[in-house]
Amino acid sequence: MARAKRRKKAKKVVRRKATKVARKKGGGKVWNAQAVATLRKMYKTSTNRVIARALRRTVGSVAAKARTLKLRKPKRRKAAAAPRRRTTRRKATTKRRTTARRRTAKARPRRRRR
Repeated sequence: MARAKRRKKAKKVVRRKATKVARKKGGGKVWNAQAVATLRKMYKTSTNRVIARALRRTVGSVAAKARTLKLRKPKRRKAAAAPRRRTTRRKATTKRRTTARRRTAKARPRRRRR
């Protein structure tokens, strides 16, 4: 009987602590109707950073709210690629250089720590 009471009391203490932690974590601003309307209006045309500054919120909170409202930005179109210039190929000497550097690094004696 005594054990059951202690367990019950322990559970209450744990719950109380958990709610305190949750309050500390999620203590942000509440989204009002005006802020949500502004977010819906600006989301497709502006970056999250610009919206966050306008609403005085963090970029993460703007992105999270947009996700909950199921808003999406239009897909970006790739810019027309400029024609590539033909360049001469480099010689394959870079590999030899790196291996030579590794060898010299290994050959150096290590310093003694004091």
